[in-house]
Amino acid sequence: MLAFLITRLSSSLSLKSRIQLGLLHHNASHFFNSFSSASTLSESNQGKRKLITVSYLMSSLGLSRKVATEVSKKVQLKDPNQPNSVLNLFRSYGFSDTQIYTVVTMHPRVLLSKPEKNLLPRLRFLQSIGFSSAELQDLIISNYGLLRVSLEQYIIPCYEALKSFLHDDKEAKIALKRLRRFCSRKTVTNIAQNIKVLRDIGVPQSSVSLLVAKFVHLAFVDHAKFVEYVKFAEEAGVDPSKSMFINAVSVLSQLKKSTWQSKLDIFKKYGWTRNVTLSAFSKHPQCLMLSKENITKSMSFLVDEVGMPLKDIARRPSLLHYSLEQRIIPRYSVIKALKKKGLVKREISFISIVRYGEKKFLEKFVTRFHTSVPQLLNIYKGPSGPLPQVQ
Repeated sequence: MLAFLITRLSSSLSLKSRIQLGLLHHNASHFFNSFSSASTLSESNQGKRKLITVSYLMSSLGLSRKVATEVSKKVQLKDPNQPNSVLNLFRSYGFSDTQIYTVVTMHPRVLLSKPEKNLLPRLRFLQSIGFSSAELQDLIISNYGLLRVSLEQYIIPCYEALKSFLHDDKEAKIALKRLRRFCSRKTVTNIAQNIKVLRDIGVPQSSVSLLVAKFVHLAFVDHAKFVEYVKFAEEAGVDPSKSMFINAVSVLSQLKKSTWQSKLDIFKKYGWTRNVTLSAFSKHPQCLMLSKENITKSMSFLVDEVGMPLKDIARRPSLLHYSLEQRIIPRYSVIKALKKKGLVKREISFISIVRYGEKKFLEKFVTRFHTSVPQLLNIYKGPSGPLPQVQ
C-alpha cells in the first residue's frame, strides 16, 4: 500500500523530488522490516527461554512436562546458573528434591532469587530463632510466603511482635508458622492495641496466648474492627476470663453482620429470642458458624422428632454441632428401638446420649442389648433417613 501511494505521488513530481521520495520509501520499508524482525526475534527468544525452562525443570527437579510447562508460564530462565545456585542452597539446608519440587511449583519465581542476598538471610534468621533443619523445611513448605516478603520489613517485625505477647519462643515459632499474611512495622501497632483492649477487660495471659498462637491473624486485625468484635462478645455475655471469649471473638471476625442477623432470624423461627440466642452463643460460639441448612435440619429434628424443649437446646447449644446424619439420628434410632421393646424404661437425657464417646455408647446401648434386639447394630450403622421399624 505504501509503495502504491509513493508511485502515484512520484509521477507528478520533479526528478529531485522523486529521488527524495524514493529515499523515504526505502527508509520506511527498512524501518517496518526491522520492526518485524525485532518482534520475530523477541518471540523467538521467548520461545527459547520457555524451552530452556521446561527442559531444566524436568532434568533438575524431575517435573513432568505438563507441570514444567505450567511453571514456565510464571518464570523463564536464561541459563541454569541462577536456578542452580538456588537449588544448591536449599539442598545445603537439608531440603529433599521432593521438598524443593513443592517449593518451586508453589513459588516458581524463587528460582530467580539471589541466594546470598534474598534467601540465605531468611534461612539464617529462622535458624537463629530456634527452627531446626527439619522444622525449617516444614515451615517453608507450609508457608512459602516467607520467601516472598522482606526479612527486615515483615518477617522480623512480625516475629518480635508475636514473641512479646507469648510465654516463650516455642509459642512464637508456632504462631509464625501459622501466619500467612505478614504485617509491616506499621501494622504491628495493631497487635499491641488489640492485646491492650483484652487486658483492660480482664482477659488472662493464657487467653492472650491462645489468641496469638491459634488465631494469629485475628491478633493483627484492624484495631477498630477488633474493638467491635470484643464489644459484641461482651454484650453477648461471654465471660472475658474464660478462653471461650477468644473463640467468640474469632467467630465474630468471620461473620458478616448480614450473616449474623440471618442466623438470629433462623433461631427466632424456632422460638428463641435474641437474648436466648446470644446466651447460646456465649456457651458455644461455633453454633453460629453452622450453615443455615444445618441449623434448620438439626433444630427441626431435635424439636419435632426427639421432642427436646427449646430451653434444653439453648442450654447445650454444642448439640447442634454434632452431625445429624452420622450421630444424632443413628443414636436416636437405637434409643427409640430400645424403648419400643421396653428395654429402656427410665428417662435418659438425650444430650448425654449424643455426647457419649463411640465406645461407651456401643457398650451401653448396642452390645448390651444385642441378644434382645439382634438388628440393633444394623439400626445404628444403617443409612440415615426414615427411622427403622422395630417389630
